[in-house]
Amino acid sequence: MSFQPPWGGAFRLQSFVHRTPEALPAPAIDAIRETILGSPLLGETNLSRQFSGTYGFSITFVREALGQVKDRFPAFAPFLDKALLPDCDAFLLNPLLIQNGRGVAAHIDRSLEFYGAGTGCPIAVSVLYVQVPERLAGGELRLYHRGQRVAALTPLPRSLVTFRGDVAHEVVAVEAGAPVLSEARVSLVVEQYRVPASVKARLPTFELRTRSGALA
Repeated sequence: MSFQPPWGGAFRLQSFVHRTPEALPAPAIDAIRETILGSPLLGETNLSRQFSGTYGFSITFVREALGQVKDRFPAFAPFLDKALLPDCDAFLLNPLLIQNGRGVAAHIDRSLEFYGAGTGCPIAVSVLYVQVPERLAGGELRLYHRGQRVAALTPLPRSLVTFRGDVAHEVVAVEAGAPVLSEARVSLVVEQYRVPASVKARLPTFELRTRSGALA
């Protein structure tokens, strides 16, 4: 089965997911990891209850603010250049850090509905594996379609995974290998949306958000 997004041949997912190994060079990954772990924004997640116990922060932006995102987070630019789909126009970008004993419960991403109904689920979700502990146990990404598991992906360092935005997914609990935050399973995730103009008008052009609220 092939999934063909509405914009035609610009992007195709064979089945439900595509993985690119070694998507970025090691120095780029190192810079992303240092930016995330050293960020004063980093704290308990501000995402939905399915992410309880994980860490991160989020950046909501529209296509026109991509340059602003890169200026604020230059280390993220290679990931955004690699991952963003040409006909998507609204995005939710978030680092995700998972330690021992934590995971992400099954859900379908609808993060932009925080700003009001109408955004629906993303066209696609892209995940870059920034730090994978050497002795990681658990932490597998699982995808589900109509209640059936369609993929189970072990995190691979530097790999980029893109999957259909309408599939449910979870990260099974990390059992070992990440006892402290600096040694966590670290990924950088972007939800990619295409929304009507009336909905896009309600979205912030660029907004940083942590558990304590919006910062910009």
